[in-house]
Amino acid sequence: MKFILNETNRYWWPVKVRMPDTDNPGKFVTYELEILFEPESQDKAIARLEGAAKLTAPRERMEHERKQLFDVCKDWRGVEDDDERALTFNADNFGRAINQSWFRQAVYSAYADSLNGEEARLGN
Repeated sequence: MKFILNETNRYWWPVKVRMPDTDNPGKFVTYELEILFEPESQDKAIARLEGAAKLTAPRERMEHERKQLFDVCKDWRGVEDDDERALTFNADNFGRAINQSWFRQAVYSAYADSLNGEEARLGN
């Protein structure tokens, strides 16, 4: 297969969100969804890291990290509201989701996994 050099690359990747089970104290439940990633270029990653190095306030650093997620996440599948209706991917809904630590960490982990050159693991 030939390598095709595109201006931008986008791909769907599975994300597993592991969070406390609201019905079973001390237990966790895993939710699965997919996110459409558009990875940042190396130049953009370097600029982001250089910018992050200059930040001293915790809120500034956190907002800088959130911006990276907003920049690389373009859509989602498998996210629903309380009434089990598909939840539209937009800045407000995504912002609400990444405000939850377990969701944010799952997205960071999935994004990093997608960049490391290994296929997503099935099962556990």
